[in-house]
Amino acid sequence: MYLPTHVGFPSESSPSGAAPPGRSVTECPEEERSAFDRLLPALKEAYRRNAGKAWTAGELGELSGLPEAEVARTLELFASELALAEVLFGDDAGLVGAIQLSPSVLETEPFASVRAWLGAQGPLEEPLRLTGLRVDGYRGLEGLEARLGALTVLTGEPGSGKSALLECLELLSRAVVEPLPSGPHSRVPGRLHLSPCVTSGASRAFRYSVSLGGPVGSPRVTSERFACVETDARGQESEAFVFLDFQNGQGTVRTVTWEPPRPRVLSASRGVPPDSLALRGALEPALGSAASFRAFLSGWRFYPGFDVSRGAALRRPVPSEPEPVLAVDGSNLSAVLFHLMVECPERWRELEASLREALPSFLSLSVKPRGGPGTVLGVWREAGVRDELTLADLSDGTLRLLCLAALCLSPLKAPLVGLDGPELGLHPRLLPVLARLLRRASAETQVLVATQSPELLAGLPPDSVAVMRRVAGLAVFSGPGSGRADGVEGTRS
Repeated sequence: MYLPTHVGFPSESSPSGAAPPGRSVTECPEEERSAFDRLLPALKEAYRRNAGKAWTAGELGELSGLPEAEVARTLELFASELALAEVLFGDDAGLVGAIQLSPSVLETEPFASVRAWLGAQGPLEEPLRLTGLRVDGYRGLEGLEARLGALTVLTGEPGSGKSALLECLELLSRAVVEPLPSGPHSRVPGRLHLSPCVTSGASRAFRYSVSLGGPVGSPRVTSERFACVETDARGQESEAFVFLDFQNGQGTVRTVTWEPPRPRVLSASRGVPPDSLALRGALEPALGSAASFRAFLSGWRFYPGFDVSRGAALRRPVPSEPEPVLAVDGSNLSAVLFHLMVECPERWRELEASLREALPSFLSLSVKPRGGPGTVLGVWREAGVRDELTLADLSDGTLRLLCLAALCLSPLKAPLVGLDGPELGLHPRLLPVLARLLRRASAETQVLVATQSPELLAGLPPDSVAVMRRVAGLAVFSGPGSGRADGVEGTRS
């Protein structure tokens, strides 16, 4: 005999024999939740086949390939609390004999998936690494796929796309902070697609894809997507869960909850201005992964060359800073040096040793108060010169080397550092020292270098080198570790 059971949270008197009061399904043993995950696809299929039918435990067992007793026990534990039933029918033994399914069964996710997605939507774990990148539509970078390591060295003949690769990453980094640049001086092309892949900690991976369109000078975001990805045994990547999905400024932010009545996915519609990324807008508080990813991208620093002209800011006193990161033009060099000298004595000694190795006449470096309250300036001593020198007195090449050494040895680095032609303006005998400094920096952060210098390449690990070349007018990325280009010159591509 079947008895109708009122839908709701189970009680001790429930004819279905459901879980005792006060017990949440999320507190069930793992084997019971696994049993539900095995049955859930069959419940969804049953509802799609006949939503109004009362499916018996035996019929669901045939549909799922599970024993009838396991089906009955699983329904007894989960059907009411997860609101999966319009009506439950109990059998003479007090178990669930049949169920008329609720539409909510189609929205119910497996416990294992929800647990994985909950972890994926939390703040990203350090270290974060840009492991892959696809680019379409930027200065000949069409269908370009690059794999990146802790240290990636781009080389190749002029015009092969090395600088373009760094520029499109810099464009992405700025776009998560401010609207896309518009007007006659905008360098955003009329069509661009970027898709970086990032790993978090030891196991989590995420893919972000953004496409831009519109006339040159008035760019618009046409699509945007942020998802966690999984890799199968064959090395094939697939999206496990999509957190952001936008088309032409309208889209959805998806989060996961474990709260009653059931583990489920919550979707919220959002709209963003056409020239802005959804990633830089207000996100659900629970979506820590997207916020961490945004902070990672916005923290990237790209150094196309330091301003060492006679009137440059780095030659003058600058305010000291509590936690300085070297400015793109090197203007706060003395502040970075002061922090190293005061807070990091071991790194300061390493800096002086590197300078002594590169410049035999170098004696010592210090940072002293100069120019007014709270401002400092680097002070240099070298053999054969009686008086101390300040940064204003040093040669252009010495200042470039000092900027690079301070950047590599400072503990306060950007999460990704891009250097375009760091060898430019340096004597070839200085490049082995620079190579060692770059290797040192890549142990603490991710470093991406574009160079055409054989002397610099000779001091860098072969498995970090990627060759870029033009094939039928398009840039091709080969490596890292694919070899080195010959006949290169010291000019920026």
